[in-house]
Amino acid sequence: MTILSPIVRELDLFWGFSWRDWSASIIAGSIFAVGAMPGLSIPSIITNYLFLVSWLIPYVYFFNLSNQIIGVDEDRINKPDRPIPSGKVTVSGAIRRWVVALSTFIGISLYEPSLLPETICWVLTVAFLCLTSAGSHWFGKICAAMTTGGWALLSGSWKAIAPATPKSNAYVCAVALWAGLTAHIQDLRDIRGDTAVGRKTLPVVFGDRGSRLIITNLFLPAAYWVIWMAGIVRLAPFTLAMTHITLAYRVMQTGDSRYDHKTYMYYTYLFCLILACTSAEGLDVKVLG
Repeated sequence: MTILSPIVRELDLFWGFSWRDWSASIIAGSIFAVGAMPGLSIPSIITNYLFLVSWLIPYVYFFNLSNQIIGVDEDRINKPDRPIPSGKVTVSGAIRRWVVALSTFIGISLYEPSLLPETICWVLTVAFLCLTSAGSHWFGKICAAMTTGGWALLSGSWKAIAPATPKSNAYVCAVALWAGLTAHIQDLRDIRGDTAVGRKTLPVVFGDRGSRLIITNLFLPAAYWVIWMAGIVRLAPFTLAMTHITLAYRVMQTGDSRYDHKTYMYYTYLFCLILACTSAEGLDVKVLG
């Protein structure tokens, strides 16, 4: 056993708990933060971005630990490779890491009080998801919690780099609402586990086919309208239109959980693309399409 072994183990556990959510958290927040960088010196950009990463890591780790500590039975069905059901770590070991992650997350916001609203918002959102019955219902779990969580992620990512502006606030609210309308896509792959633990997700309540029709014909058009009204679609109208149409097509294809997981990952890439369009505007770079 080497001195680095404990560090390697913790990195491996962090990856195991969180890798599925990187594109919707650490990567997404980093992309959006690029739009706040123009006008800053190179040393300031590097320092502020490293600070942002130090906030984003406990942001996602605290959530993953909270969710997976209480969701072991579901993970044994839907995601048996995760650290707890696979035996890499015990529940008590995960709880110890949860304490460290939450303490670090709150400590960073106390060090930089401008991030306190976003930090409190995310802690309360996670508590709502994990401790209340409403957090297991499709409206609370996605429409409410993904909107507030998206706001916390994007607002905090911008403010870690530079002070918020009216335009950045508008983009944050619009993209957060977009996420709250469309993130039901993640539940298409988890029907078996959600049914087993009593969650009332959109596919469980309305059925697989019914939920796909609702997402495609109601939530996706509404989400697209939101970012259109916020002025985001104009940044790359053809590209954003075609990627949304492609997402709608994938949602309507009834496949297995692996296919639905790939659709969810495509959805997170579209989330990142929307944020990249806003950042490109800040950099005065034209987006193809």
